[in-house]
Amino acid sequence: MFNQEFIQQIKIHKTLVFIGFFGFITACAPTRFVKPLEHKQHAVTASFGGPVINVPGIATMPIPFTTIGYGYGLTPKTTVYGNFHTTSSVFGVVQFDFGTSHSIWKNEDNTKGVSIAPELNFMIDVFEKRASLYPQIDANYYMDYHNKEKDGKSKVNYLYFGLNNWFELRAEGANGTKVKQHIICSPQIGHTFDRGKWNYTLEAKILAPYVSNEKIVVDYKSILGNHGGLGLYFGVNYKL
Repeated sequence: MFNQEFIQQIKIHKTLVFIGFFGFITACAPTRFVKPLEHKQHAVTASFGGPVINVPGIATMPIPFTTIGYGYGLTPKTTVYGNFHTTSSVFGVVQFDFGTSHSIWKNEDNTKGVSIAPELNFMIDVFEKRASLYPQIDANYYMDYHNKEKDGKSKVNYLYFGLNNWFELRAEGANGTKVKQHIICSPQIGHTFDRGKWNYTLEAKILAPYVSNEKIVVDYKSILGNHGGLGLYFGVNYKL
C-alpha cells in the first residue's frame, strides 16, 4: 500500500516523538470523552487519523495512526480511560495514554457544558531503549444541537470546540539541542453523532499553529501555510 519512502518517513516520525522535536506527531488521536460517561458505564473505543502530510507518489492524507481503548464512568462527572496506540507499536514505539475526563460546568438543561481531560502519555522505544512521559490536558466546550428519543433513551448529537495542550518536559532534544517549545497548544473542533450505544466522532485540529513547518523532513499540510499543521481524526466508542 505504501512505498519505501513513506515507510522511511514513518520511521523518522518515530524518532521525532522521542526527541521532542515537533509537536505535530504527538496529536495522534482525537479528544477522549468530551462528555463524560454515565456513572458506572463502560465503553470500548477506537480511533484513526493524525497529521495530514504529503505522501510522495501517493496522495495528501492523514497519517494512519490507530488506537484502541477503554473508558469507565467513575462518578456522574468523571470518566477514567486508557488507550493503546497500535500503529506506533508496529514501528517499535510502545505507547499508552491514561487520563480522566471531568465535567466542570453544565447549564440548567444540560445542553451545554465544559469538560477538562488531564492525561499522561507514556512511550517506550524498544530499539533505542528510551522511555518518555508527556503530560497533556484538553479543555472543551460542547453544545447539543439535536435530541431524539428512541426506545426510552435519548440520543444527543453535539458540537465541541476546545484546546489540546501537550507538554515537553525535557530541556534538551536530539544531539543536545535546546527544546524551544515546552507547551504545544492546538485548537480543535469536533462533532459527535450519537446512535445509542454507538457514538462516532469527527475532529479537526490546527496543530501547533505558531510553529514553523519548514525545513523538516516531513511535508506537513496546514491551512496556515508555513506554520502549524492540520490533523484529521475519526473516533468511535461503544457503550456497554
